[in-house]
Amino acid sequence: MKTPSRIALLLPLLIDFGLPLAVYYGLRAAGVDQWWSLLISATVPAVVVIARFVRSRKVDFLALFVLSAVALSVGVSAMTGDPRTMLIRDAWGGLIAGLIGVWLLASVGAGRPALMYLIRAFVRTKVGPEGLRAWESRWDTDRDFRFALRLLTFVWGCATLLNVVVTVLAAYLMPLDLAPAVLNASWPVILVPTLIFHLYYTKKKDLRA
Repeated sequence: MKTPSRIALLLPLLIDFGLPLAVYYGLRAAGVDQWWSLLISATVPAVVVIARFVRSRKVDFLALFVLSAVALSVGVSAMTGDPRTMLIRDAWGGLIAGLIGVWLLASVGAGRPALMYLIRAFVRTKVGPEGLRAWESRWDTDRDFRFALRLLTFVWGCATLLNVVVTVLAAYLMPLDLAPAVLNASWPVILVPTLIFHLYYTKKKDLRA
C-alpha cells in the first residue's frame, strides 16, 4: 500500500518539473534553437493544467496562475525574441514564493509562526476539529512545542528564499542550455532534504497531531 501512495505523490512533481525539462532538452538534441525550445517547453505546464481540467472538471487558483504565467511568457518571448528574457521572466515569477518565505521568517518572532496556519487544514483533516484544538492548545502550555514550530518555520522560510536566489542567479548568469535545468530542478533539490528534515524533526519532537 505504501508504494502506490509514494508514486502518487512523486508523479505530479515529475510531471510539473521533469516534463518541461525533458521537452526542452529533447528539442535541443533534435537541433531546435534555444528560443523555440524554451517557448515550446514553457507551454507544457499549460497542457498539463488543461489535461487535469478535462479529467477533473475543476480549475483552481494555482491552475489559473499557471495558465496566466504561460501566456505572459509566450507574449514576452514573442515580443523580444530573446531566450534569456524568458528565463528571467520564469525566475522572477517565483517572487510570490519569495514573499511567502519572507512571511514565514517574519512570523518566527511575532506571535504564532505562519507554519501553524499553513498546516491547520492538514491537522484538521487528520484528527478532526477536537484534535486540532488540542494540538493548537499546546502552543500556550508547551515551551518545546513553541520553539520547535518556530525552528521549522525558519527552516521553510530559508528554503523558500534560497530557491528564489538560486533561480534568479541561474537565469541571469548561467549558460542558456544549463539554466533551464537549474530553474526546474532547484526547488525539488531544495524541497526533498527540507521535507525529510521536517518529517524527522516533527516525529522526534512529537509535533504531529
